[in-house]
Amino acid sequence: MDSDTQYLTQALGLDRLPTHIIDKRVSELLDLSGQKAIVIGAGGDGLGHAIANRLAGSGADIALVGRTFEKVERRAGEIAKRWGVKTVPIRADMSDWDQVHRAVRESREALGGLDIMVNNPVMVAAGAFEKHTKEEIDRTVLGSLTMMMYGAHAALEYLLPQGSGKIINIGAVGGRIQQPGLTVYCSCKAGVIGFTRNLAHEVASRGVNVLGVAPGIMIKSEMKAMLFEPQNEAQLAGRKSIIDALKNQVQLGRVCLPEEVANMVAYLCSEAADYMCGQTIDVAGGQWMG
Repeated sequence: MDSDTQYLTQALGLDRLPTHIIDKRVSELLDLSGQKAIVIGAGGDGLGHAIANRLAGSGADIALVGRTFEKVERRAGEIAKRWGVKTVPIRADMSDWDQVHRAVRESREALGGLDIMVNNPVMVAAGAFEKHTKEEIDRTVLGSLTMMMYGAHAALEYLLPQGSGKIINIGAVGGRIQQPGLTVYCSCKAGVIGFTRNLAHEVASRGVNVLGVAPGIMIKSEMKAMLFEPQNEAQLAGRKSIIDALKNQVQLGRVCLPEEVANMVAYLCSEAADYMCGQTIDVAGGQWMG
């Protein structure tokens, strides 16, 4: 190879192209068998559980991290029984720096490695901004942005030295558009999009890929209760806001299942998405600024 050819090969990254994928089916690229993943907030009935279930269904071993051990333990048992993968329940308060780092360390030790970190913490203060208390603002910023940074920091302690891995941050389409009564939350989710882009820029050259997913209006048990049996004026206002958004902003005109968002997370975790970097992908039915 002459010097000019060698220069071009390196400059274009031709020596790093994943040519082994050319003759594979997409379904093969989506296979996560052998991968070790941590999913934050996986003990409930919402997105965290759906993500853990999707990744396990794709073959990954999963550490489920949540604040209530009994919940993540139950979910871990269900997923292990269904998919035959290794699951580990880990209790941690993700608002505590030390607990986050301990949870990631224990998860990695129990799984025998770490390839994927799914950051899915959330706390929401809803209502008029001027009526928020300091505690509500602080709690929402902590739960919707700061905890995301804690989780990524803990994962990078292991991903950077090994020179590989993915971090998937869960944002919200509200990080791109305005939504009534969610000023603090949406501002934090805009921060998640920026954090994802900037962290990717910082660590991609060292082998770690950072991506994000921005869900739209997801239906789960708490939302169903609010929509069908509102208990106060605030919940009535929330119901009106959701219905207005579905009519005027969401092009598909319906809410989504957490599993539909989890589909995108599973894709981004897979080899099929290896040439994506720093992006946050909306899964929001075409929701736009109305």
